Amino acid sequence: MKLDNVTPVPAILWRTIMDQDRIAAAVVARATYRVVEGRLLLDSEQSWLIDTSEYETPVGKLIPEDCFFRGGVDVLVFGSARAPRRQPTQKIEVRVQIADFVGGVDVYGERRWKRTFAGGGDLQMSAPELVLEHPLDLDTAYGGVQPWDGLQIPFVSNPGGKGFYSELEHAIDQPLPNIEDPRRPIVRWQDQPDPVGVGFAPLGFGPKTRRSVEFDDRGVMTRIDPSLFNAAFPDMVAPKQAVVPGAACTVYGVLFEGPLSFRIPTLPLCTHIDIGDAHVERELQIDQIGIEPDERRVFITYRYPFRYAVKRMEARACQLRWSPRAHEG
Repeated sequence: MKLDNVTPVPAILWRTIMDQDRIAAAVVARATYRVVEGRLLLDSEQSWLIDTSEYETPVGKLIPEDCFFRGGVDVLVFGSARAPRRQPTQKIEVRVQIADFVGGVDVYGERRWKRTFAGGGDLQMSAPELVLEHPLDLDTAYGGVQPWDGLQIPFVSNPGGKGFYSELEHAIDQPLPNIEDPRRPIVRWQDQPDPVGVGFAPLGFGPKTRRSVEFDDRGVMTRIDPSLFNAAFPDMVAPKQAVVPGAACTVYGVLFEGPLSFRIPTLPLCTHIDIGDAHVERELQIDQIGIEPDERRVFITYRYPFRYAVKRMEARACQLRWSPRAHEG
């Protein structure tokens, strides 16, 4: 079976073998929009592609699109944190709100661990320096590398980050991470929080795997949750019932002039599937939403997963079309 895409939106038909005669498949499309006066309008350029092999995007190379379905909607933000009204501040709160879902990070100015003799020689963090703008990437989230017995020991979840110290002496006058989880802020130099972000989580990101996979006492895998296949950081995965057409989406802390707001558009795509005498028409549902505030650009990934049995000489066809409701707004 091949996908016949009669829309300008990049799309693929993902497939994998379930057993000798059954296939799991998903029609996946990624539409690029422009934010215009609070609405999302289809962009003529369609900058965000989608592929079953590694591919280029406006934020760099991405891993192949390779899953049946996800355990929620990825909410992704690319760019920088910015202080509102260009007023430098000690902390920028980056938040995304879609209906009842709220996710985000706190971005601090530079801080360092200072020895305080009043506290028995322990360390205390300095007040944050003022910050005007800061990139939203993992380089300044919690992580890093520490020396031990002649070796360089990484913080596995984010070796390229900052703020990880194995001994008090190593932390003195050294920086804390800039990007933190607002619900789990660092208090002591020994704290080792999970790194957080609002972009794509690294492939094999440990905190996501720990939440999504369970093993028994023998080391045998007993559960795989669909959230394992989400591309966002765990706390940036919204319930599917929150990200629906008409829902208001507002992003705070990413533009000097204030929040970026828009509404989720009507589901624009549907697939027509013919297998033998059976015919199915289904709308693709929202799977991811990625926001580029600097470009006033948004992509939405849509997906329809299905299964089918393979029978010799049986006709099979799959077509992606505009939904009859595509232009309702």
